[in-house]
Formats: sequence, C-alpha cells, structure tokens
Amino acid sequence: MIIDASMKKIFGVLLALAACSMSMQATPDTTRTDGAWRYMPKFNGTFRGFFQQSTVKSESRFTVANARLCAGGYVLPWLDYLVQVDFCAAGKIRLMDAYATVTPMQGLKVILGQTRVPFSVEASRAPHLYYFTDVSLTADFGNLRSVGIKAGYKTKGVPLYFEGGIFNSADMVDHNVWNRALTYGVKANYTAGYGLRPEVAFMSRVPGGTGNGIRVNQWNASLSWTYGRFFAEGEYIYRHYTGDSHKPSHAYNFFVDYGIPVNWRMADKLSFQARLDGISDASNGIRQSDGTLATTIDGHRRITAGATASRTVGKLYCAFRLNYEQYFYGHTENTAIATENSMLVAGLIFHF
Repeated sequence: MIIDASMKKIFGVLLALAACSMSMQATPDTTRTDGAWRYMPKFNGTFRGFFQQSTVKSESRFTVANARLCAGGYVLPWLDYLVQVDFCAAGKIRLMDAYATVTPMQGLKVILGQTRVPFSVEASRAPHLYYFTDVSLTADFGNLRSVGIKAGYKTKGVPLYFEGGIFNSADMVDHNVWNRALTYGVKANYTAGYGLRPEVAFMSRVPGGTGNGIRVNQWNASLSWTYGRFFAEGEYIYRHYTGDSHKPSHAYNFFVDYGIPVNWRMADKLSFQARLDGISDASNGIRQSDGTLATTIDGHRRITAGATASRTVGKLYCAFRLNYEQYFYGHTENTAIATENSMLVAGLIFHF
C-alpha cells in the first residue's frame, strides 16, 4: 500500500540513524564508582480503586482499576530495561510493557519490545497522572500497546521531541501471529513559552493484522496550557477508514484543573476539575462476514465534574478523588457500551 511504503521509508531512515550512532562511545554515569547503579533494579507501583454508583440504574460496584507493578534498571550505561504488569486491570492480569532501551547518543533512544504506540497525549499518561477517575473517551482511539521497535529523539537546545515506530497489528497478548500489515505511529511535541505545549501525531493500522481488517488512519492534535495553579488541555482525533468502508469518526477532550495548597493531615493540595469529552459513531475496523464494517462504538458525549485532595512526598503520591459523570447518547444505547452510564465515582489513587 502507498501508506505502508512511505512509512517504511521514514522509519527505515530513523532506525538506520540509530544503528549508525551506536558505534559512538557512551558516557557512563560516574556517580557510583563501584558500578552497582547499573544492575540494581528500581521498582514502582500504582493502585487505583473506586466505588461507582449509577444514577441511571439502581446498581453499584467496587472495582480495582489498576494494581500495577513496574521493575526496571540498567544493564550497561547505554542499555536499560522495563517490565510492567497490571495484576488487576478491572479484574484481569495484563502484561503492559516489556522492553529494552538503547541510548546510543545523548538525546536519542531506541526501544525494542512491547510498549505503547506513540499517539495521543491523554492516552500516553500513566494512570496515576489522570486528572479524573477514568481516562478520556479519546483513549478509545489512542490507547494502543503492541510489540515492535520505536525511536525517540530530543533536540539539543530546543524543547522539541520526535518519536516514531513500527509495530505488530496483532493483539499484544499474542506475539506469534504473522502480520500481513503493520502498525505505524509518529508524534512530535514542543514545549513553548507561556506554558504552552502543542503535540501532533499520526497512526495507521489494520486491526488484527491478519488481512481481515480495514486500514484505519488517525490524525491527532492537542494543546496544553499551564498558568500558575491553572492547567487546561484540549485534544482532537480524526479517524478515517480506507475504501469509504465507514464514515469518518471523531473524538475530542477538553478539560481544566485548578489547584490550591492546603495544610491537611492527608493532603497538601485541593484541586477541582471539569471535563467535556465525546466520540462519534466508530468501528473497530474488523470486517463482518459480508465484508462490511459495523459500528461498534455508539456516539456519545460526557460532562464530568470532580474534586481531588492529594498529597505528594518526594516521588510518593496519594489522592482521594470524587467525580460525577453525565453521559449523553444521540440514539439507542449500544450493548457494547451498556455499562457506560451516568454515575458518581469515589476512589483512592496512590503511586510509589
């Protein structure tokens, strides 16, 4: 395909640059003369647990959204690794990340293994960095992990970062599937003055990777703004299905956060959040038996309001969060998203 050929050329040049630069001598960290820092692994973890009360149905539930443990460290001054497992992703055990990173020169890194496809600022956030009890609806388009190789480069003197990679289109839990088509993802962001940070991205994939899907192309643009205690962000994703197999889909997310310092026993910051996000009718890109695409996501919008009391001690973070989510559907609710209805959510989040 035209997209496949052009993207392969782009990533071929990027990976060739990384391979050539590996011959350059890396500067080791001299903070430890015995070299123990290279081999001692570091650990961190995240827990998110919630109580959800539906305001549409007389139903409620407790859920552990995340119970993640992450281990990583250096093998050599220019080679490190990371393994991340979620032992309770809403009740399921999932291997999230398993990759090695080679740093051939300052500013350049090459990652090989199972990792996140570069796309979307919201979907790229770690769970403990979410501003609400759940991720934005844009994650339905942007939250993708797979097995492959990607390279990232941070320019010298200019706060500009590029990242791109090639990945399997098959599900990340099965690495034995042979792919007839690969997934491509690229993104770039710039930390500008006045607290602004724009980001653009592109992703192209054939879901499933076995030839029974339609190539889905997505474009993404976002802008974040930090001003004192105020933070705002907007993001938009456009999804196109090749061959006019389904009408284009859209997803968006706009939110604000305002925090004030407090001197409480269990919190040093009180913040308030408000969000408007939505998604239009969309397909998962997998052909039906008749070769057509079905709408697997019903278009809907959501308004969320919330408050968070949090405390940060070094790298340790703990938060108590309360959210109310109001959903709006344009037509009959699809059974695939029947659990998504207006609700009150209270939860505990911590990261260490």
